[in-house]
Amino acid sequence: MPGRNIGLFISLAAIFWSCLLRADDRPNIILILADDLGYADLGAYGNKANRTPHLDRMAREGMRFTDFHSNGANCSPTRAAILTGQYQQRCGIESALGEDAKGLPKDTVTVAERLHEAGYATGITGKWHLGYAPDNSPLRHGFGEFVGHLHGATDYHSHVNRYGRMDWWHGEKQVKEIGYNTTLITKHSVRFIEEHRDKPFFLFVSHSAIHFPWMTPDDNPHQVEGQRYESLLAKLGPHAKGPVQPIVQRMIEELDRNVGDIMHTVERLKLHRNTLVFFTSDNGGILSMAGLPVKPENRISINDPLRGQKHDLYEGGHRVPAIAWWPGKIQPARVSTELTATFDLMPTFLDLAGIEFDPSQLDGVSLADHLLAGKGVLERTLYWRRGKSKAVRWKNWKLVRIRERPFELYDLNTDQRERNNLANERREVKDELLTRLKTWEEQFEATP
Repeated sequence: MPGRNIGLFISLAAIFWSCLLRADDRPNIILILADDLGYADLGAYGNKANRTPHLDRMAREGMRFTDFHSNGANCSPTRAAILTGQYQQRCGIESALGEDAKGLPKDTVTVAERLHEAGYATGITGKWHLGYAPDNSPLRHGFGEFVGHLHGATDYHSHVNRYGRMDWWHGEKQVKEIGYNTTLITKHSVRFIEEHRDKPFFLFVSHSAIHFPWMTPDDNPHQVEGQRYESLLAKLGPHAKGPVQPIVQRMIEELDRNVGDIMHTVERLKLHRNTLVFFTSDNGGILSMAGLPVKPENRISINDPLRGQKHDLYEGGHRVPAIAWWPGKIQPARVSTELTATFDLMPTFLDLAGIEFDPSQLDGVSLADHLLAGKGVLERTLYWRRGKSKAVRWKNWKLVRIRERPFELYDLNTDQRERNNLANERREVKDELLTRLKTWEEQFEATP
């Protein structure tokens, strides 16, 4: 009897301790960011060729956004907006960062810092692209763990970047690790989830895919240390001369499979009822690349029914797929038509974690009530700027200028493809949006 009682006591103590470990019911947050994924590259957004069953499942079981936007039309600006909850211009990052560019300022307050201070385990796996100096490391911006690459594009197998440098890191230590980028990013994401299952965590899964160099898991390493890959075709990888379409399709399907691995990990560990998974892309897809013959087999992404592509400020450059999945919290098969953007993620995550913040210090707004209760999102005007290209969105109206061309005005309710320029017919709307744009730009230093 004494032995049986001791055994029972140990079992009850173990259960009690397990409950204590899980007493913090603040949600886990997993943000999965694809790179250069087009608006219509997924089955859930109408694609009939790419097989994306896991992301399609997320959309069926969660909320799919149809008017969600990246704050930038390329890599670094959107990442800055995601982490700060502000327009990227506030931290001086308006275009993709080059080899020696300054990164995210060290005094910038990020969502990872706020969550870490509140007791969250924080980690990032994959692409950083917000600075390469030690002061710009993810570990200096609130992340407790980092595995991935610092530059914008690396060989998916050799992990050498376009400047000929080995670019794969565990923390601030360079490591030669064998594996395909997408698979390695998922491997370390799964490990992070398993290791931090007993406390709230924030995991930023920042994929390389489907950014060039276009490569599949079956390819051999292409880029080697000491050789620069800066010419147009050289930086595109082993399939630069085409056909590109089947390579990109394989990359999309591998991305989807790896998203499925993360979903299955969350379910296997029985964390799905307390974990928000949010998936989106850093900008619109590339439709075609200069230097490649214009042929169907060289089509890269699909942004239908939108006009434009990555780098553009037409809708195809910044309206992106976005899906929120949280079983038991987000009602299944919901479609959001609200105007939303990537800088809304920081206030949303802080709100869900119960962390107070000053809304006046952020440009984004919390989507928590929209996700959980279906409430509408605060009406506001959104802005984009990339050099001399600019855009303003207010309600159904879109004012856009591409480089130094005249401003164009579109009614997105009736003209999502941005074909019918109403700048001359609706001068009062154009003038109103120009005034709003001028007021917004006055907050920042003039773009060189």
